[in-house]
Amino acid sequence: MARGMNKGMIIGFVERDPEMRHMADGQPVTSLSVSTNRGWTTNGGEARRSTEWFHLVAWGRLAEAASRRLRRDQRIYAEGHFQTRRWEDADGLKHRLTEFVASKLLPIDDRQSAIAKIPQDEVDEMQLCLNRVMLIGNLGRDPEMRYTPGGQAVTSFSLAATRTWAAANGERRDSTEWFNVVSWGSLAEICNQYLTKGRRVYVEGELRTRSWEQPHGQKHFHTELVADEMIMLGPRPTSDLNDEPPL
Repeated sequence: MARGMNKGMIIGFVERDPEMRHMADGQPVTSLSVSTNRGWTTNGGEARRSTEWFHLVAWGRLAEAASRRLRRDQRIYAEGHFQTRRWEDADGLKHRLTEFVASKLLPIDDRQSAIAKIPQDEVDEMQLCLNRVMLIGNLGRDPEMRYTPGGQAVTSFSLAATRTWAAANGERRDSTEWFNVVSWGSLAEICNQYLTKGRRVYVEGELRTRSWEQPHGQKHFHTELVADEMIMLGPRPTSDLNDEPPL
């Protein structure tokens, strides 16, 4: 049985032709960039749009099929899990890359035909993309809540999700990924009140990446899961039994 869950589903557009290479052992791996668009309306009624970029990788036969069949501007459905790689370059600078490891890739249509299917007056209302992540894991630290200048609550915490799989030789392997989770509004207040370090939870939301540049010019990226669903799992702590939220 899996000790956690790390699952993502993406519907987006391929932004460059896939690139395939072979590892030292001959195993093929294909990488591609996929973008997802999100639209929403602010409290003031202003329409906003945001684009998220995902670095996708596929291995083995799926890598070969992706290299042959996928192309730039194609819309695809991808299913898989997230992993983060870290390395240090020759100058001693540390880098990290969060990538989506695909287990399924399904071509849907191309960018132009996807837009053409929607009446022009409804293009901004229809979502062409999907960015959905589901995790089951344990909190690595107690939640931290703060308030924005506008008075909105925001709570952040780290979550460890362990994935179990079978290697080619049949050996069972475990891999733990750490996620930065952020919740807003009433969910932020609930997370801050009822969650503690070590608590096992189910979290669902979308992945977003923030970027900024330091004074000396080095760019930094921070990827986080913006949660809109949270379910507490495991035995209920005594404190919860004595202090349940109202129905």
